[in-house]
Amino acid sequence: YEGLGFCGPGEGARFVGDGQVSVNPSGGLLCANPFFASGLVRVAEAVLQVTGRAGGHQVEGARRAVAHGASGLAGQAHTVVVLEGEA
Repeated sequence: YEGLGFCGPGEGARFVGDGQVSVNPSGGLLCANPFFASGLVRVAEAVLQVTGRAGGHQVEGARRAVAHGASGLAGQAHTVVVLEGEA
């Protein structure tokens, strides 16, 4: 969150800990290892959230979502997708 500019250096834990933003509401990749599809899994979850179709882990009022995926031997290739649903 610091690297994306959502908060200042050293403020990431407080940013996600104060409850103003939801982080990984579906549990994400903690229960599986889709390897090369991991970024796509995050984008799919973001789409479900901003369209109100995330079921039991829906974040009430979710209008925007950020999905991030990395690959490469040293994690040197990154993609960030920012989605916004219709108002």
